Amino acid sequence: MFIERNVRSRLLSVWLALVAVAVLVLPVPARAETPVGQLVLYEVNEALRLKPARHDDTAELSRRLAQASLLGVDVRALAANSLFTDGAFVKADASSNVDMATGRGPVRGTIQLLKDIDPTRNSLDTLLVTGVLEIRGELDLTTAKSTATAPITGRWRAEYRREHGTFSGVFLIPFAIDGMDGYYYVNPPGCDCKSGKTMGYLCKVDVTEFVLGIPLTKAVVIFSK
Repeated sequence: MFIERNVRSRLLSVWLALVAVAVLVLPVPARAETPVGQLVLYEVNEALRLKPARHDDTAELSRRLAQASLLGVDVRALAANSLFTDGAFVKADASSNVDMATGRGPVRGTIQLLKDIDPTRNSLDTLLVTGVLEIRGELDLTTAKSTATAPITGRWRAEYRREHGTFSGVFLIPFAIDGMDGYYYVNPPGCDCKSGKTMGYLCKVDVTEFVLGIPLTKAVVIFSK
């Protein structure tokens, strides 16, 4: 998630955003839907392109095009006989096309739920695909710079299974605070703080939430049907 990571005078905005974030992470079903699974993923790769409004004028940018890959080891089943299995791995590949004028745009992607068939060693080559989800929705970057959060909502369907529903979640963008060491996430109600180091509704980024010294953007998504 491409934003300025050094947040100085934004703590008030972050605190004011917490109520909105809580609503986004804990979906309110429109048709008496029931939460069936929760995923926590980290954005490990993003390729970004900025598209000009006119081909011959790069001064005015109109679209933010991004391809992203995410990985996670925190899958939780929230209902019996769910497609989601506690302790599974998850991999996602997604693309977004955000209008620079509105800060919103469509997102689509594929999520693979994975089972480790050899838990005796840590390796990506022992992960077996147990389920595939197709997602379509909207990414909202209007709050990314002011609150270090970006909501995402939409619909999902499972391949090879007659399951579908809606999803709602939020990207938590790591930021630094002047005078304090490390990086922090906003930590919405219902989300675990991996480092265990909290300050109100802020959570210090854990050492396992970095790649090559870069703090990773974290996504928390709940699926309902």
